[in-house]
Amino acid sequence: MSTAARDGRSAEAFRRLYEMSASLLLGAAQRILGRRELAEEALHDAFARIWHSAASFDPLAARPLAWMVAIARNRALDLRASHDVSRVESSAEFDDVLSHQPADPVEIRRLRDCLGRLEAPQRQAIALAYDRGLSHSELAAHLGKPIGTVKAWVRRGLASLRACLEGLHATP
Repeated sequence: MSTAARDGRSAEAFRRLYEMSASLLLGAAQRILGRRELAEEALHDAFARIWHSAASFDPLAARPLAWMVAIARNRALDLRASHDVSRVESSAEFDDVLSHQPADPVEIRRLRDCLGRLEAPQRQAIALAYDRGLSHSELAAHLGKPIGTVKAWVRRGLASLRACLEGLHATP
């Protein structure tokens, strides 16, 4: 196969990947950064990283979209730190977090079911950490609780969420 043919297929693959996932990744970055121009920068950087490290993706370790969201989220957190972006400190309703995620309706329903089984403090801590990119210490300050309590909420909540989702995926 000629280099031009390979490059044409690569460009088409990149275009399709971008069309399928850019809005989700931009939304995740914008929620963390609160500024569209920084979110677009994070998105650009994330796609460069995704494309150049695609060969290192392990489908047994994560789903492709989850892997891509993690890259975009990490880039947004890096930009937030380097630009000293102030975060919105209002409480986040978990349904609001999910409403921004254009994903498979079956997966959303499964996630909602499992989240609904968590205790309210665990659900709120996980939602804030995910949606706003807050660290444990930022969560503790935001919630007015000791950091150990917040870490326990997040750790136990994620363990319960993981067990619930694995149980739901195992059933037909």
